[in-house]
Amino acid sequence: MCFLVNRNADALISSEVITMKEEVSLFQAFIWLVRIYDPDIIVGWEIQGFSLGLLAERAANLGIGLLREISRLPIGRTEAYAMENMANGETGNNMFATARIEAALAESSIIDDEWGRTHGSGIHVSGRIVLNLWRIMRGEIKLGIYTLEAVAEAVLKRKVPLIPWRTLTSWFSSGSGRKRHLCMAYYIDRAKLNLEIMNQLDLVR
Repeated sequence: MCFLVNRNADALISSEVITMKEEVSLFQAFIWLVRIYDPDIIVGWEIQGFSLGLLAERAANLGIGLLREISRLPIGRTEAYAMENMANGETGNNMFATARIEAALAESSIIDDEWGRTHGSGIHVSGRIVLNLWRIMRGEIKLGIYTLEAVAEAVLKRKVPLIPWRTLTSWFSSGSGRKRHLCMAYYIDRAKLNLEIMNQLDLVR
C-alpha cells in the first residue's frame, strides 16, 4: 500500500491509495514515487529502526537495493523504461519484471552493506538528506521518554492518540467506504506531525 497525496480515496480528501498484487511491485511503486517527487530531504520518526530502515531490510530480502534505488545516482535504461510505463498508467504485475531481474543482479553484491546501513549509525541515501527525527529530538528537548506522542505533547502542546496496530488493520481491512479511511487518516496525520514538530522548533530553514 502506498499513499499518494493528490486525489480522493474513500472519504479522505487529497489522497489516493495505490494497491499492488505483489510485494515487489509495491516496492517499485514506492521507488517511482520517490523519483518523481525527488525530495531533497527524507524525514521520519525513528526512520532507521522502523519505516525506511525496515523497508530497506525487506527489500534486500527480495533482491532490491532500496536505498540505492531511491538515491540520486543515475538509473539504468531498463529501470527508466519501467518508470515511463508506470507514468503512463501501466500497473500490471509484469510491468517491472525486467527491471526486477536487473536490480536483483546488480544488488546481490551489496545486500550485506544495506543491512549495515540500516543497523549502523544511520541511513545513507546518496544525494538526499535523511533525518531521524527521534534522534534529533533527544538533543533538542529534555523528556523522560521520546515517543512521538510525548514529543508532540511537549512541542505542539496537544495530545496525539496511539491506536493499536490490530485496530488499524481491522479498519483498513474493512474496505472502501467503511473504516479504511480512518486508518489512512491516522497514518497521514502522524506523518504530518514530523513536519509540524520540525517547523515548531525551526529545525530546517
